[in-house]
Amino acid sequence: MQRTLFGANVPQIGVDYETSKKIVQECEKYGFDFVWITDHLHDFLPSKSYLECWTTISALAEATQRIRLCTVVLNNLFRHPSLVAKMAATLDGISGGRLDLGIGAGWYESECISNGIPFPRASVRIEQLEEAIEVMERLWTADNVSFPGKYYTLKNASSNPKPVQNPHPPIWIGIMKGRSRMLKVIAKHADVWTISSIYLPEPSEYQQIRTTLENYCHESGRDFDRIRSGVGIGCVVAENESKVREKVRKFPPTSLSIKNYTAQQMRVEGTPDRCVEKLRMYAQIGVTRFVMNFPDITTTEPIRLFGEKVVPAFR
Repeated sequence: MQRTLFGANVPQIGVDYETSKKIVQECEKYGFDFVWITDHLHDFLPSKSYLECWTTISALAEATQRIRLCTVVLNNLFRHPSLVAKMAATLDGISGGRLDLGIGAGWYESECISNGIPFPRASVRIEQLEEAIEVMERLWTADNVSFPGKYYTLKNASSNPKPVQNPHPPIWIGIMKGRSRMLKVIAKHADVWTISSIYLPEPSEYQQIRTTLENYCHESGRDFDRIRSGVGIGCVVAENESKVREKVRKFPPTSLSIKNYTAQQMRVEGTPDRCVEKLRMYAQIGVTRFVMNFPDITTTEPIRLFGEKVVPAFR
């Protein structure tokens, strides 16, 4: 049976590095398995500060000892895959094999356009993502790599040192919803797949997406059981119902609108016992990676409460 792992979304918006570091160290102290660092150049309000993903996670490698460090997810449009392969292998060594490499096709169009980064249509971005993963996998496991791709071309390229983890850091692929093109990429390449914390489907819909992914794995000749399932999930947790209601009023759910797509954040709200009950519904249908997004995480109170009362219930 697969072990259930818990992570936390580290705040990068409007905070300094010392705050992020303190939060990650508290997560490590209270038994979280990994932390999640997102990859954006700015928030929906560009005037707010936003700590860059790879710089932050590299510093955190030296500030921690046990907890795994996960990029969920790198925007493939930001960096050439040869560079990402080199960065990942280097950081995997620095951290003692604690890197999980999450990567996605990119979705935040205005972020790219405002910063002069090309943003092709979705089908092209997904093709680019698949090629990029193939490039990285080859550079991590071989030398003198030639790759005549449609978007990336390598000629006798080598990237050393190789990652500490064999054959390479686990690859997470993140999606906003269960669309077929991305699920096919996941079926071929992902070690873990996760749905964004903005859009958390009900268990029945999540099961349908898993079934579709299992069918794609069968088509590609890959063992579905080798892929771990994850969800990003908002969480308001407090010691009693009165404090839960107070937090819900203070931190209402967020929403996201992209062109014709609008999603309201779905989340767990309640005491630790209620959180355990809700999360078990997803664990029972195969979810083994929970990435918790606490709106009040800078207080570190939900880290302690969740780590002491919720995480042990799944051990």
